[in-house]
Formats: sequence, C-alpha cells, structure tokens
Amino acid sequence: MKPTEIKKPYRMEEFLRPQMFQEVAQMVHFQWRRNPVDNSMVNASMVPFCLSALLNVLFFGCNGWDIIGHLCLGRPANQNPPVLSITTYFSIRGLMLFLKRKEIVEFVNDLDRECPRDLVSQLDMQMDETYRNFWQRYRFIRIYSHVGGPMFCVVPLALFLLTHEGKDTPVAQHEQLLGGWLPFGVRKDPNFYLLVWFIDLMCTTCGVSFFITFDNLFNVMQGHLVMHLGHLARQFSSIDPRQSLTDEKRFFADLRLLVQRQQLLNGLCRKYNDIFKVAFLVSNFVGAGSLCFYLFMLSETSDVLIIAQYILPTLVLVGFTFEICLRGTQLEAASEGLESALRSQEWYLGSRRYRKFYLLWTQYCQRTQKLGAFGLIQVNMVHFTEIMQLAYRLFTFLKSH
Repeated sequence: MKPTEIKKPYRMEEFLRPQMFQEVAQMVHFQWRRNPVDNSMVNASMVPFCLSALLNVLFFGCNGWDIIGHLCLGRPANQNPPVLSITTYFSIRGLMLFLKRKEIVEFVNDLDRECPRDLVSQLDMQMDETYRNFWQRYRFIRIYSHVGGPMFCVVPLALFLLTHEGKDTPVAQHEQLLGGWLPFGVRKDPNFYLLVWFIDLMCTTCGVSFFITFDNLFNVMQGHLVMHLGHLARQFSSIDPRQSLTDEKRFFADLRLLVQRQQLLNGLCRKYNDIFKVAFLVSNFVGAGSLCFYLFMLSETSDVLIIAQYILPTLVLVGFTFEICLRGTQLEAASEGLESALRSQEWYLGSRRYRKFYLLWTQYCQRTQKLGAFGLIQVNMVHFTEIMQLAYRLFTFLKSH
C-alpha cells in the first residue's frame, strides 16, 4: 500500500518488509508471519541466521588466522583494513540481531498491540504520516542496496578482467572484493578468482543484509514510538482542567487512562533502548574507525575506479550514523513534548485536587526518555559530532605516520 492510497488500515507487516535482494539471496533474517492461534507476529525461520553464521565463521576465521600469522610468524598479510573494519561493523549489528531476536519479536508485538486496527483511529494517530516517512526511506534504501551494492561488488571484478596481466600473476588486493586469506592460496590464484569473488559476494550480501535489517527495525520502532508519544501529547493538550470542577469522578477516570498510557510508552522506550544499547556502544565507535580507514584510502589513491568503489560506503557511514543520532534526538524531543503539552494547560483553572496532581504529573513528565548505552553515551546530535571528531583524529594519526 503506497502512502497516497489510503484504502484500508495499515498493518505492522507493511513496515517490516524486506528488500528484494534479501529475498533473492535468502537473507531475510526476520521472516514475519502471523500465528493463527493468537494472531501474534513470529519469526518463521532461523535458516538465514544459520547461513549468516556460517559465512561469518568462514570470513573471520580465515582473516583471524591471517592476522595471527602476520603478528606471530611475520608472514605478509593480505588484509584490506577499510573492508575488514566495515565488515566488523556490519557483523556486530548482525550479532546483536541474533542475540536480541526474542526481545525484538516481543517488542514488535508490543507495538502491534498498541496500533489501532481501524483506519479512522490510525489517521487520528497520524499513522499515515509515519508510513509515508517509512516508504520514503524504504525507497531510498532500495536504490542504495540495488545500485550502490552491485557497483561496489562489480568494480573489483571489472578491474581483474580489464587489467590483470595473466594467469601466472597473483591476484592483487585491489582486484579482490574483500581481501583477506583463504586456504591453499586460492585467493591469489587467478584460476579460482570467480569462486573467491562469489564467496566474497555472499559475505558482502550477508553484511549488507544485517545492516539494512538493523536499520529498518531501529527506524520503524522509533517511528512508532514517536507517533504514539505525539498522539499522547495532543491528548494532553486537549485536557480542559475546568472539567474537574463539574464532573471530577469522570475527569480523573479519563486522566488515569492517560497516565497509564504514558507509563506504558515510557516502558516501551526503555525496552527499545535495551535492545540497541550494546550496538550503539560498540558499533558506533567501530564505525568511526571504518570511516577513518575509508578516508585514508581515498586520500592515498588517484585511481578513479577505486575512488568510485569506496566513496559510496564512506557516504553511507556518515549518512546512517547521522540518521541514527537524529532519531535519538527526535525521540528525546517527542518525550519532552509531553511536558510541553502539560505546561501549556490552564491548570490553575482546575480543582484543588487536580492542581495537586498536576505538580506530581509535571515532575514525572520531566523524566525525558533518551537513547544511550550504560550511561557512557547518549545517542543524539552531540554524539554524532563526537564520532566525526574521533574519525578525524584517527585519520590525522594515520596520515602523520
């Protein structure tokens, strides 16, 4: 259902649709299905996680062996630091998805229960705007994954086919998709190039699928929380304290429902943060290292094809890091909107009982919900600045040495 065709109520599955390349490659890590017994949403298969685990063990096992051999035995390494760092970045997010898969399914069901089923209530909650934002992002990610991804993978193949000198010449690192080490010297053997390239292609597809799955879950969950908080803030603004003077019993019964809903949404925000906080703490700083390596690679080469290959991941790292921090700021602003809506009331026109309750309610609303990790970082625009500064410091360190 496109955002301009509002003919039937939105369903949670529409926000969780995978990209086409994930379906073709069998890398849909969350295959959402409805349980016919209770209509809850479940993950129908663990096969993509198993396949991804096999590819990660192969990639990191071989590369770890190569790094150990270089450090302990002095053998020459065939590592590509920018690719290795961003692969680690993607795999950390994939590991988080696997370890938190039960919590993710549970949280998606929590959001599904909170979504109204009828179109009128959904429009009142502005779910059409939430879906419109999702659809715009989904199309952008589709272009990135189906245009930029193949370009990244095809450039090394084109370099090999166009510039490789002969079957007796080892495959150079810039002709390899991921670099690293494979047994029996097959990575540098031109006779096995297509086999090695296909293995690298599968590992790349796995990493990108991890990244896109993480990104979509993070943004869909954030979008729904912001939608619910915004709707609750509008309900706060519509409260007329003077009604507490005429029908106090009914007024406080309605008020109790609003407070209970606020407590529920605050609990969902905390669960949301618990799902992603480890990934925030680890992968964001790994992402700064990846960005540093990509900037260093771009500054050290004049080859147009290599620049074209590495410029897209560089821009993607900056763009998606910026967006994650922006989403954290938006969630914080939506939470602060509850207090702003409460303060805009003419509370002094209410009953004495309501004025007393209003003071306690205001104090509770001041507990702004924020994204962070163990008190060490807060995911907002200040954190984005810190990541960019860290990447630049690492870059200048590499350049100076």
